[in-house]
Amino acid sequence: MKINPVSLQARATAATYELCRAFAGAKPRFEFISSSLSGNYLQLAHLGLIEKALVSFAGEGYPTPGPTPVIRWALERGDFQIENWTMLTISQRLMAGAMGVPFITTRSIVGSTMAEENAATGGYAEVLDPFNPGKKQGVISAYHPDIAFVHAWAADREGNAVCFPPYQENIYGALAAREGVVLTAHKIVTTDFIRRHSHLVRIPAEIVLSVSEVPFGSHPYGNFSQGIPELPPYANDYDFMRGHRDAQNEKQRYDDWIEEWILGINNQEEYLAKLGDERIKKIYSVAQAESWKEELDSHAASLDEARAPGPIEVMIVQAAREISKRITSQAYRTVLSGAGQATLMCWLAYHQLREKGVEFALMAETGMYGFDPRPSDPFLINYRNLPTTTMLTDVFEALGLHGCGGMNACLATIGAGQIDRFANVNSTRTAKGQFIVGSGGGNDIVSAAAETVVVAVQRAQTFVEDVDYITSPGENIHCVISTMGRFEKGDGDELVLTAYFSVDGRSQDDIIAEIRERCGWELKIAEELEVLDPPTAEELALLSVFDPERFFLGKSAG
Repeated sequence: MKINPVSLQARATAATYELCRAFAGAKPRFEFISSSLSGNYLQLAHLGLIEKALVSFAGEGYPTPGPTPVIRWALERGDFQIENWTMLTISQRLMAGAMGVPFITTRSIVGSTMAEENAATGGYAEVLDPFNPGKKQGVISAYHPDIAFVHAWAADREGNAVCFPPYQENIYGALAAREGVVLTAHKIVTTDFIRRHSHLVRIPAEIVLSVSEVPFGSHPYGNFSQGIPELPPYANDYDFMRGHRDAQNEKQRYDDWIEEWILGINNQEEYLAKLGDERIKKIYSVAQAESWKEELDSHAASLDEARAPGPIEVMIVQAAREISKRITSQAYRTVLSGAGQATLMCWLAYHQLREKGVEFALMAETGMYGFDPRPSDPFLINYRNLPTTTMLTDVFEALGLHGCGGMNACLATIGAGQIDRFANVNSTRTAKGQFIVGSGGGNDIVSAAAETVVVAVQRAQTFVEDVDYITSPGENIHCVISTMGRFEKGDGDELVLTAYFSVDGRSQDDIIAEIRERCGWELKIAEELEVLDPPTAEELALLSVFDPERFFLGKSAG
């Protein structure tokens, strides 16, 4: 069967745990479709329940996004495969299924290796545009799951369900499902309650197969809400998520983790009893809008330490300066950031430009629009940022309309694990066939935003002559900031070194020589080479406030 655990801002975690209990030791050969196969969906792959995953990202997201051994182990078994898509195209395929149309147009994937792969399997094609003779248009096929799994805030006994935004993948898979929706809800409520909150109802009763009351059925992921006293929000359980990430380092440890937290537990009541009241109280507390203050206070001593910046910090500061310059000169009205360092550079630029009276809207691909980033938590979609948004929507609107739509004036940022001289980016697969993580929203962003700025560590295995896999074509990438300098295309298609970071005690020739050594192609140097000033104490202090545990800042220089 084809299954779609619908990734809203809440996930159907308890339902997928129950799938694990029901099918562990069997080979149901599920085909899995969702925006990501990560976090607490990974157990499905580890237990051999999934034969094929259609996803945009397969890895781990917290505390830092990256590959996980769980995916590698599953691929090495030989009974599991990944079909690579993007965050937007997953939603678009499910939307087409819900609409009852055979395909839908897209601006994503064109020019990538995904286009070649998915054309070969029948999921993607480029057809003649009937309204623009001589031009082609990318189209992707509709997708119908057999069953969708949704976790909602509240539902009545008929199955009408309240879901609070941001909606991320949204409910298109639920509406496209051939058999219907297996629905879990934090709370069963009356139909009168549903009617009072009908503006938040996303699942109608007519498509629901079953309704189960499952408190905290999204744990370890949170569930955001505002203005509904009966449904107070709870946040991500970061302690639990870190424990889960640590367990993935060894196969036996992960087997033991699954036995302890899933297979050895009979139901949600036992699961919550094992979590304990103190953990539940904490995730309620962390979901409060001002909870960042207490957490920041706990890092006060380390924030006051004087230390020289590390290369990652220098890169982020220089990247923030660069996008600030471009936002101002090009009058960009929105900025859509990727995760990690690509997030921090935008947050730094946001605060610095606001002090100068320059306003723009920050966006995140999951459906957050116009947010004001809070200190102490650099996780892009952390719950402290949600109350600061001016709009909460979904992936389709964030990526397909506001960030990458036909009238967008959007600057985008992403990180790169591998980038070549033409600025093509690879985050999917190495030349030896090792899976990395996939596109996520990266391809969508790069394909259609007005301009993209990339950050990447300066090393030969990152800056390569030709990428092993084109996840995101480089046509709209005009600037790359590394840990040593700035690269721009100028009038050509190839990246050229246009600036380098000054380093005390080192000459220009020495620094350029090292950059060349850490670059996999014959690097061209601009005739007028700019020297970029080191970060200020104020810039470094603000970065530390955003990432006090240095998840993305890395080690300092001393």
